[in-house]
Amino acid sequence: MSGRLVAGGAWARRFINLDAIKFCAVTEGGCWYSIDGMAEPARADIGDVLITNGTRTLTLASAAALVPDATTTPVVRDGNDQYQLGEGCDFTMLGGTVQIDADRQALLLNGLPPLIHVRGTTDEARPLAWLLEQLVAEMKGGRPGRAAVISGLAQLLFIQTLRAYLAHASDGDKGWLKGFGDQRLAVVLSHIHSEPSRNWGLEELAKKAGMSRTSLAVRFREMMGVPPLAYLTQWRMYLARRELRAGASISEAAASVGYASDSAFSSAFKRVMAVAPGQYRRAAQGEIEVPQTPNKSDTLDF
Repeated sequence: MSGRLVAGGAWARRFINLDAIKFCAVTEGGCWYSIDGMAEPARADIGDVLITNGTRTLTLASAAALVPDATTTPVVRDGNDQYQLGEGCDFTMLGGTVQIDADRQALLLNGLPPLIHVRGTTDEARPLAWLLEQLVAEMKGGRPGRAAVISGLAQLLFIQTLRAYLAHASDGDKGWLKGFGDQRLAVVLSHIHSEPSRNWGLEELAKKAGMSRTSLAVRFREMMGVPPLAYLTQWRMYLARRELRAGASISEAAASVGYASDSAFSSAFKRVMAVAPGQYRRAAQGEIEVPQTPNKSDTLDF
């Protein structure tokens, strides 16, 4: 969690920090929002949650007309451990970021559309109301284990928001995440992820989904951006990269994702990762892992 934003009167703010997945949950009142490329601002009300994938700037405002003139002036935390915009408290929002290690950031960022808006009035969003209520209570209180509880609740809020989004994801949305909202593709993805080392073929995957080979190939590419077997290869290479980082040899990493031939594995790894597995392994072994520490800044960054 990055903090609690309180606003009132006339206000508008651009949140310019990018390259991070951010979420904003409205707990009181409502506001108008926009991201770069939107034709016009949209409304977010109490119970709504917004998720941005860090590729476009998010703007929040008390009125749609104020969005174009929003400023980036830093918002400072006050004595009540919250951030204030404008005058009063007509609007309250909880904000946070999702921390991802650099090795996996591109994978997840590419899976999300630039903006997800889950409305609190939908049936799928019912768990969000309880989570937001608990988060507000924890952030106001000082009970033991407060930080751990807030962290866990924030993670659940993020996951439940994605679940609610998948229930109504539009085919026009960008990012491969929406493929998990398609019941037939979800079956295929589940089998690929549960047995990535298996020698899957298009016909077998199509049977698992109850589709023809052609239908699966077309639908999968439309939703995921790549053909099914190309996705399988990409997923194997991400798993193999994890093994190499953990110290596995090239042969061990190859075997763990279903390759009997080191040369075939090396070719696939270099094609997907743009670096040879041996070179990647040597670089990973030379890295020093530095634990991330919480941001102690008093300036609003969500």
